[in-house]
Amino acid sequence: MRDFTHINRTTLRVDNERGVALAVAIFAIVIIGMLVTGIFYASYLEQRTGENTLYAQQAFEAAETGMVDLLSNWNQSVYGGFPVDTPQALTAVTSGRTRYTPIVTRLNSNLFMVSARGEQLDAGGTVLSRRMLGTLARLAPVMVDVQAAVTSKGNVRVGGTATVDGNDHIPPGWGAVCPAPGPAKAGVRTDNTVQLLGGGTTLGNPPQQTGDASVVDSLFTNPFEQLKVLTSLVLPAVNNNGMVPAVTGTPARCNKALITNWGEPLYGVGAITQCQGYFPVIYRNGDLQVQNGRGQGILLVEGDFEVRGNFEFNGLIIAKGLLKANGTGNKITGGVLAKNTDLNDNSLIGNPVVNFSSCAISKALNASAVVRPLTDRSWVQLYN
Repeated sequence: MRDFTHINRTTLRVDNERGVALAVAIFAIVIIGMLVTGIFYASYLEQRTGENTLYAQQAFEAAETGMVDLLSNWNQSVYGGFPVDTPQALTAVTSGRTRYTPIVTRLNSNLFMVSARGEQLDAGGTVLSRRMLGTLARLAPVMVDVQAAVTSKGNVRVGGTATVDGNDHIPPGWGAVCPAPGPAKAGVRTDNTVQLLGGGTTLGNPPQQTGDASVVDSLFTNPFEQLKVLTSLVLPAVNNNGMVPAVTGTPARCNKALITNWGEPLYGVGAITQCQGYFPVIYRNGDLQVQNGRGQGILLVEGDFEVRGNFEFNGLIIAKGLLKANGTGNKITGGVLAKNTDLNDNSLIGNPVVNFSSCAISKALNASAVVRPLTDRSWVQLYN
């Protein structure tokens, strides 16, 4: 009789071994699957981290671009009028899937917080990453030594009912935009003499500063050349009249393309308010004669400068030649420097008025100033 007990036990042992092998195989497959899944997940996370780093860098570079664009295209006539300590976001600029928004915060008349928000976008315009950069920037106006209403080389004649006043004046209507008047300057400052003819008047402290050896060529030529590179209007002709501010577009904005638009010095009734912050640097390569108009800013004349009547100007005038003023209705508020290359007599005859104004001069110089980041502070990343 056969012994089936041994066969059954052997078969059972084989079946048990096969069951263990199957379990081990399944377990190995699960482990391998988990490892593969983990590798895929780690790769996915690494990819996402790389993408996020890329997006962050692209947003950072967009913010940098916004900073450079803002500083290199500074518009003091606009930014100088912003309320103090109130961030003003400018128009956003989009290029492809990046966008930057420049932001200007005016801290005082010369100091600004300049910042830019850079963003990286997806195809639908959703923000993927955002970075902000900022720096402190200061206006760097050209330094001009204006110590009198009229500064000139050579003899200066003041006749008729002309007045040259070195007391610090605030231009009419400018009280809200000017600080309190400063100390009085000289009426006329010259290395030569001053002649009063008829009812001509000089006022100031002193009214006449004559024989001043510090009135040298560089006093005129250095600021002239520095300001010349900032020219915004070039006058092609000798005779210029009918200068009035003008607007264009809807809503109305100051039309800076017109050669007869020299800004708006008036405040109050009849003023073109859109041009009150416009202080152009006006250049004439030769003699210049003006009449019947108004303006503000900086006027640079390579030759003689002659005012013929009904002309009002607030700001700074530098002429390499003579200063001549005659007729009626002429008023200059700020300062005049006439180098008088040929050393003929400068003359203010009739009823012209030249009033020294530190406010008019500083506003004209600040409007033309470039803005520079503070040298002891680099760009910083901001968080909002």
